Amino acid sequence: MLLKDLQNKKVLIWGMGSEGTAAKNYLERHDIPAEIICYEDKDGPERLEEALARCDVIIRSPGVSIYKDEFQKVRHRGLKVTSCSDLFLSEIRANHPQTKVIGISGSKGKSTSVSMLYHILHNAGRKAALGGNIGKPLIELLGEEYDYIAAEFSSYQASDLTASPQIVMFTNLFSVHTDWHRGHDNYCKDKIHLAANQKEGDVCFINGRDSQLKFYCGGMDDIKYYDEPEGLHAEGRELWDGSKKLADIDDFKFSGNHNLDNLSGVLSIVRFLGMDVGKAVESLKSFEPLPHRLQKVAEIDGVLFINDSISTAPEAAIGGMKSFDDKMAIISGGIENQQDYTEYARFIQDNPKVKVAVTLFQCGKQIADSIRKYVSRPDFELIEADNLRDGVTRAFEKIKAAGGSLVLFSPTAPSFGYYKNFMERGDDFINIVKSLHQ
Repeated sequence: MLLKDLQNKKVLIWGMGSEGTAAKNYLERHDIPAEIICYEDKDGPERLEEALARCDVIIRSPGVSIYKDEFQKVRHRGLKVTSCSDLFLSEIRANHPQTKVIGISGSKGKSTSVSMLYHILHNAGRKAALGGNIGKPLIELLGEEYDYIAAEFSSYQASDLTASPQIVMFTNLFSVHTDWHRGHDNYCKDKIHLAANQKEGDVCFINGRDSQLKFYCGGMDDIKYYDEPEGLHAEGRELWDGSKKLADIDDFKFSGNHNLDNLSGVLSIVRFLGMDVGKAVESLKSFEPLPHRLQKVAEIDGVLFINDSISTAPEAAIGGMKSFDDKMAIISGGIENQQDYTEYARFIQDNPKVKVAVTLFQCGKQIADSIRKYVSRPDFELIEADNLRDGVTRAFEKIKAAGGSLVLFSPTAPSFGYYKNFMERGDDFINIVKSLHQ
């Protein structure tokens, strides 16, 4: 849907988070609709019915699931529905063809990947912008001409798009957000829907090592694989271009070997754009890692504390554990999200560097049960903590006693119900760690 389609219409904005607020401000500033009606779920069903009876078009915010019963009823009524992401992409494709949107998504690593890409583009002198789930809301980027817009898209934003970015990259695909999508299969299909409306000449980059991505993207045209031996790929702590070594993880400020896998995708895009890969790698040596993503917090008594609060799946925690060679304690737990912790526990069993696991919050018992079932190493200890402060304190004590030097906070689950978001959760971890100094 284009912005002109909202002209003189009564527009209902459903959900007033950052995107909904940005949409309201943009539409008011440009005097586009005849009326703007704002609704949040807390306003109740009667207010929703009243708003639906008055509106011509709905702008859905990402927090509003397309599967929720109230939204399904709206669709049955035949009301037109769009979103900030869809308005943005439709406008770019129709009216700003010189601007290329590079959309990056995935279950983990999309924020860091899109930030790396923006850093490269900016340092190469391209007129670039950063938007979506990170940076500015996409609708705020309309009205100015760019060479490239590096945009992060969540599965919530991608689920019902009618337009796609010219270039798409997927980092990986595993089970998260199953409640919003009402199942893992829906989640996967909604995630890759980001590329469903690509046109001739557009391209989609997918991680060649991710079997789920290969399965769900199998019917797409113009797929290019990355992280494969003949091209840009990662091997452990090293980044390679075929048989040529480009860099080592220690050359960069960010942590996490998995970031080299994602970087091979970012550099594949850079090469596709005709830019110099070597110069791009060199520019990334000044890239500052994002907070709450394998973030180094502090070193106390020889123990390094890592904040990976953005971790919302067991696979993310496994990736975090793979990223370090130190003897470690891992702290995990959040709300129940229908996760399977079998592989998480098996990884701990097969990796003696993991000496301690601390579980907590709602899904802590499920994690602990999986660990008890699959981990039998005599040099390993399981701790079921009362809260995060208790968990951090006990992890610190136990890993020091075991001769280890790392505490990794990788929750494996969403934070809702305990914290407002993963940032607040990560900040709490940071403050607890800092209090250990006192």
